[in-house]
Amino acid sequence: MILKDEILVRHSQKYPDKVAIVFEDKRFTFRELNDRVNSLTQALMGLGVTKGDRIAIVADNCHQYLEIALAGVKGGMVIIPLNPNLSQRDLSYLINNSEANTVIFSQNYADSINALRDELENVRNFIVIGKLEGIKSYEELVASYPAKEPQVKVEDDDLYMLASSGGTTGLPKQAMHTYKSIVVMMFDMIYIFGMRHEDINLYAMPFFSGPTIVLGPFSHLYMGSTIVIPKELTPHSILKAIDKEKVSNLLLGTPLIPALVNSPDVNKYDHSSLCRFVISGAPISVEGFNQAAKVFGNIFAMVYAATEISPMTYLPPEEIVFEGSEKVKASSCGKETLSAEVRIIDEQGNDMPRGRVGEVIAKGKHMMAGYWKASKATEEAMRGGYFYTGDLGKMDEEGYLYLIGRRKDVITSQGKLISPSEVEDIIYSHPSVLEVAVIGIPDEQLGEAVKAIIALRPGARATIEDIIGLCRNYLPSHAIPSSVEFVDSLPKSAFGKILKRELKDKYAERAT
Repeated sequence: MILKDEILVRHSQKYPDKVAIVFEDKRFTFRELNDRVNSLTQALMGLGVTKGDRIAIVADNCHQYLEIALAGVKGGMVIIPLNPNLSQRDLSYLINNSEANTVIFSQNYADSINALRDELENVRNFIVIGKLEGIKSYEELVASYPAKEPQVKVEDDDLYMLASSGGTTGLPKQAMHTYKSIVVMMFDMIYIFGMRHEDINLYAMPFFSGPTIVLGPFSHLYMGSTIVIPKELTPHSILKAIDKEKVSNLLLGTPLIPALVNSPDVNKYDHSSLCRFVISGAPISVEGFNQAAKVFGNIFAMVYAATEISPMTYLPPEEIVFEGSEKVKASSCGKETLSAEVRIIDEQGNDMPRGRVGEVIAKGKHMMAGYWKASKATEEAMRGGYFYTGDLGKMDEEGYLYLIGRRKDVITSQGKLISPSEVEDIIYSHPSVLEVAVIGIPDEQLGEAVKAIIALRPGARATIEDIIGLCRNYLPSHAIPSSVEFVDSLPKSAFGKILKRELKDKYAERAT
């Protein structure tokens, strides 16, 4: 099996002394990493965790997190990356729903796990990264078992991961990814990054975020390159690590872009080693892209992805054109990746002509097998072999995809459809605007009225009249916000997405 035989074993033999992982002041060579993963796998098997058993992970990014994910590969176990900041209700539900028999958690989340212990029906093993009285220690387990290669047969269609969806309503769903789907993801990312053996790669996205740990670290380990894992996902720690380790590739979510570009530390550290800056998440405005390129150079690549199928499209740096060209692609999320087929359809499932808006659907061998123990949700999301993203978008004549927004977020005012992202792009062009969310709120005469909620840059100023005037210069009358509100910050999910549903609920109540 390609992952089991080549992701670590090959490099531990060919490049045993090359650094594989950097985490804080710790460095592990490929030989050391392979030995630690083998010992961990043997320890888990010694605790009765066998092929197909589920292991829940509640931890911040660290080298142990990656070791657990790799032990899953070697032992044929199923990993369940969980957001430690979820409510106790959601954590309890996801662990129980997966029927996990093992929970590995960081010491700083001990209170959360202890509060749940009586509710976790199937969990036999609690393992702490750190030290707690009465709890098995991760490091002691690794030190207690031999670094012998596990002899577990893993097949392509075996389940490897239950990745929690980033949904903002209802209980989270768990997307089932097999070894086949994660291998295809890896090869797509190798192509997107243009990965090389000599790369130094930094990951500034939480490992619990969908299949991130596969998209990034697994791909680079397969190529035998070095991975830098910052403990804290802050602009300061990221910039400091880039300078210290001479990072060549950086993967991070779009919510971090404004914070990184506007950080007071951005010119204190040398970031000239960066060759490729891959971003994923909610679409970034053209102005945001432009500002980032002025700071770091035009080295940005955009990936459109979902927990259920990732990646779907890719826009490389050489195709990001900001101005002075008829082909302005900075607002696009690119063309189909090597493994994906993307379509735009109407409500009847018919393909939409180029330039017309419809729902984005996609398929590929890297698509999930379905939602774990949720057949109805699977039937709704997967139809005719395609995953229905719930995103609205359009394709131009060259096959570039432009996202318009979530289908449920589109505003209907005066009988006309308004894309929130198009209004947001205009507002983002104001130099004082840090973040903006445009929503529709109930209105007896209009159906929905356009409202803009704005967070300004620290120390910056803008008035309601400034924003309305800007929109009036570029937008049709029905799309101009009828109200503007300034706030300190916008609510976000654990994945960094602005929670428009929360905003709509809040302002809908005020409107009634």
